[in-house]
Amino acid sequence: MVTPLTATALEPQRTSAAVSQPYGGQPAGASVAAGDRSFEQQLEGKYVDPDRVFSTDVRWWLGDASATDETLLEEIQALYDAGFRGVELCMQDDTAAPNDVYAYGTEMWTHKWNLMMNKLLDLGMGVYLTSGTNWSTSNVPGMDPASQSAMQNLTLGTGTVAPGQKLTALPAPGQNARKAGATFVSAYAYKVVNGNTVDPDSFIDLVPELTQGADVWTQNLDWTAPPDGTYRVFGLWTQGTYQSSSPSAEPSYATNYFDERGVDALRRFWEEPYLADPALRRKILDGDVQLFMDSLEMSTGDGFTWWAEDMAAEFKERKGYDITPYLFLVNGVGNVWSNPYHRVATAGTYKLDGDEDRRQRIINDWQDVMTQLYRERMLQPMKEWLNSVGIETRAQISYGQPIEMSEPAMDVDYPEAENRNQYNQVDMFRYWTGGAKLENKVLSSETTALQFAWNGTHQLRLEDAYSQFAAGMQRTIWHIWTSGFGYGNYQWPGYVTRGDFTLVSTRAPSSANYDELNAHLGRVQQLMQTGKSRADVGFVTQKFVHGLAFGGGTGSNNQAMNWQRAHQGIHYRSTELQDNGYTYDYFSPRFLFDDDVHFDQRTKTIEKAGYKAVVLYQDWLDMDGARRLLNWAKRGLKVVVLDDAASRTPFNDGLDRALKKVMDEMLELPTVRQATVDDDIDYFSTTPGGYSDNVLEKLQELGVSPYAGYSEPNEQLLSQTREDKEGNRYLYVYNYDDGSYRDKSLRPEVRDSPNPGTNIKTDIEMQGTFVPYTIDAWTGEATELAGYRWQDGKTVVPVDLDYNNIALMAFEKVSKEKLHIVSTDADSSYAVAKGVTVRATKSGEVTTELSNGKTYRDTVIVPDSYDITDWDLTVNSWRPSPTVGDLVRTETVDGVTTTNRKTSTVTTPINVELDTLKTWNDIPEVGKAVSGTGHYEATFDWDADAASGAYLDFGDSLEESMDVWINGRKVGGRVSTNPTKVKRDVGGVGKSTIDDGTGRQVPLVGENQFTGGVNWMDPVADISEYLVDGDNEIVIDYNSALANVQLDRGVGPRETRNAEGWWGYNIEYLKFGPSQAKIVPFADRRYP
Repeated sequence: MVTPLTATALEPQRTSAAVSQPYGGQPAGASVAAGDRSFEQQLEGKYVDPDRVFSTDVRWWLGDASATDETLLEEIQALYDAGFRGVELCMQDDTAAPNDVYAYGTEMWTHKWNLMMNKLLDLGMGVYLTSGTNWSTSNVPGMDPASQSAMQNLTLGTGTVAPGQKLTALPAPGQNARKAGATFVSAYAYKVVNGNTVDPDSFIDLVPELTQGADVWTQNLDWTAPPDGTYRVFGLWTQGTYQSSSPSAEPSYATNYFDERGVDALRRFWEEPYLADPALRRKILDGDVQLFMDSLEMSTGDGFTWWAEDMAAEFKERKGYDITPYLFLVNGVGNVWSNPYHRVATAGTYKLDGDEDRRQRIINDWQDVMTQLYRERMLQPMKEWLNSVGIETRAQISYGQPIEMSEPAMDVDYPEAENRNQYNQVDMFRYWTGGAKLENKVLSSETTALQFAWNGTHQLRLEDAYSQFAAGMQRTIWHIWTSGFGYGNYQWPGYVTRGDFTLVSTRAPSSANYDELNAHLGRVQQLMQTGKSRADVGFVTQKFVHGLAFGGGTGSNNQAMNWQRAHQGIHYRSTELQDNGYTYDYFSPRFLFDDDVHFDQRTKTIEKAGYKAVVLYQDWLDMDGARRLLNWAKRGLKVVVLDDAASRTPFNDGLDRALKKVMDEMLELPTVRQATVDDDIDYFSTTPGGYSDNVLEKLQELGVSPYAGYSEPNEQLLSQTREDKEGNRYLYVYNYDDGSYRDKSLRPEVRDSPNPGTNIKTDIEMQGTFVPYTIDAWTGEATELAGYRWQDGKTVVPVDLDYNNIALMAFEKVSKEKLHIVSTDADSSYAVAKGVTVRATKSGEVTTELSNGKTYRDTVIVPDSYDITDWDLTVNSWRPSPTVGDLVRTETVDGVTTTNRKTSTVTTPINVELDTLKTWNDIPEVGKAVSGTGHYEATFDWDADAASGAYLDFGDSLEESMDVWINGRKVGGRVSTNPTKVKRDVGGVGKSTIDDGTGRQVPLVGENQFTGGVNWMDPVADISEYLVDGDNEIVIDYNSALANVQLDRGVGPRETRNAEGWWGYNIEYLKFGPSQAKIVPFADRRYP
């Protein structure tokens, strides 16, 4: 048959995209005609208009409590209209604002925070409170820093004594390191072998020789060093760290994380500002309120480790020996922010001659006890107290200090990470994902806390978010929001507290589309929070001293590089598992004893994560963990042991022989295999290598295959799988690599192999029998796929994905096969009622084979694609008013008069006529220096009899965001009717209006939120349902970033490649606006 297909003979059209390249979208009405619509309808009921609870959150930096009430209400209206779930209220220091009036702990702070909490909760939004002045520590104004409620440390005084020399006073720390309220702890000496290395058998207790002098720092001594060598003397005192946070009305000292009295102090302080008002307290009980703690930023002050008055006794009870003679070994032990290979072996000032192994074990013991006390005396009682008043806890788990990094996830409601110090490296994120998956807790990440200034586009933010989801994170907390009006500074375009951080705020033109950003990521986060994770392999990991990747890396230095783009693992060195679709995470063996974790005898998996196997790759493993794994391996758990992993315990417990016995027994089991690494290197050092092993082979021998694998290995895709209680699966897929970094890899096989490019076409193999669906991440529309097959107990689905793009898929669990396509040379296909439809964008013969054995061959005629022409464009250029601070607001609250200012934006229209679309830098009347908005209008012709429908292709990429309207209808979205997102008016203080800064009262009213729109990462849309026969009107409203105008003005960082050491994150002039608008017709054919 050589006849054109007509729209009247086919199913109605829909806009949802397939798992494919731009012209692989699905028709707009397929779900209407689908035979079994229930699962598809359920998907669309959830994903077309997602609830606010799945939206992203934002951290709001507030300059003291110096914003006027109207300024705060204006920002809350904007936050609500933008669709954010909740707001983290975080005070920063506005140095112009007097601390005694506006800082933490003042009456003004109580007033402002109560205002914001009440209004946000009234709107159904989340409110997140920091545990102190801001994120850095839990701190309380006016607390006695010498008390046990405040953070305490150990402070060291040390010196050397020559052979036979008499010592009359214990070396004490310098005067500037001494604080009031100190207590003497201990003193001893060791013989020096060389430098900072001492003889471990030469310990001499000096305490019996001491008498206190005029003060605690004066410890008189009558001791003569032995004649056999030089001795180093160590004196130990405990005192408050005196770490304080600002801004605060009075010094706000860090609470003690290792003594429950620290939590008690915070509880007493919170009672008045947050919990005294019965009405607010009821709102808290009914609302979404959280306490947030950032990365552990507490300091040891002038000391070298933290302390509690019963610390030594607790250590002895838990570890069975006295830590006092070895406390000096902890000096210099800490985390390193810019080397992920930092570890106990590279940490510490002092060494034990000939006994490095014991030194490391003692330090591990100490940091392990610190971890347990932090959990038991800080996190657990804090959670118990706050939960009792309706507040949940969220914390960035442990990183930043030498404390085990996964275990504290057990003790908070919401564990959190951040991407700033992890450089978007999935292998680093895995330290957090393991514990969260095992407990099925929602794992969040503070995102984009980097100083990319005005180049922080939607695309940059989405790359950050997509990378995190690829590791298994489920919730995004954006850094940072700030208000437009300010107290101490008000330079255009708005208030900033400090730095050139990328902002989420109303000052950028692209903020107009935050509602669509939240709808988009709300769909992703809903999928990532559905049911429970189905992860493949758990790597049991114990590590107390950590390194991070702050500052990124753009070369081939294994200490600082983009390992992920170089296809190098960081902790587990091989990437072969992820290249074959296996998902894996790291977690402490203590999770094996968690009440929320168990081995499922039926499925042979570790729940709630779904791990089918465990890999032991570190050389140490604690005895309890080994015994538990042995027990589970006997019951069917698959275990792979890499080389001599688990050959010693990490602790000074004398249990290595007992561990060997357990491991020998384990290795004899049929469920256990031993794998080998090809390279003989120090696997946990910065030395490159270890990238090839046979772990994958051993897992396959044990019958362990991924939940969602690939038909062949690739170095572009990362995925995560979830499963609901009915057994349906949900898949997130991300194309993370464009090949640009391959030449810097330390793996020759990566450097020397062909660059696979920016697109990948392969098959996803989901274990089990399912019917697959796509969920359009930008519109929420679900489409039942027709092009898949059941093979060897798997559902095989093709995927076609560009770099930095994602696919969302759902897999309906079924037992009976439905009619589907076995093969077709059409561009795409989808299911319809009692049949299938294929789609072609080019004329020619189309051959389709169905699962019922029938084959169809048709010749289709498709009109050529064509550009929309004759555009009228108005660019509104944004620039600052020449008068700085020309907008003014003033209020008086309780006798305190506060003035806020803002510099207004001057918009200048630039009218242009274009034949075809091009980016602003290529339009002479506009040029590269302009930022602002663009309003485009045109008319184009559509022949409804010539094709089934059409795509609208805006080019390969887009900077920032836009809305597209055809014949008055928004492409890809509609006004949200979700009750959590309906239009709400915040209003002013006791009235409906606020001062706009000119003295004029204007209503503070809400705006409609939209459910979706055009894909900003891959700007191609199916516009079939919006087209009419004949003339069609199109309107584009485009919104830019402020990058170009600020670069032109010389404000902020200059043009920089790989800013902050982040590969591909450039500060540069951007190409604003769509580069084309091309109509791409297609023809559909339905079978049978």
